Amino acid sequence: MENAIHCNTEEFRELMQKIDDTMQKAETLEQNKISTLYGERYLTGYDIRAIFHISPRTLQEYRDGRIIPYTTIGGKILYPESELIELLSRNRVDAKK
Repeated sequence: MENAIHCNTEEFRELMQKIDDTMQKAETLEQNKISTLYGERYLTGYDIRAIFHISPRTLQEYRDGRIIPYTTIGGKILYPESELIELLSRNRVDAKK
């Protein structure tokens, strides 16, 4: 039993950390696979909230008011990057000179 890893050992904690890191990397790869469909890059709600510094509720209001373009696939809400860039360009207000 000398070579056994117990849940109270440093080796066990290191193993669990490596498993967590691997799971995170796998999730990131899966998201990247989903986020690029037909040459279009799609962002998640988390991405949009981080970019615009808005709350989940505000993002929901933008969807409900059809302010921000989105699509749903299998219950997952995705936001087309090119349409968001176009939306920002259309609503741009130049500074005074």
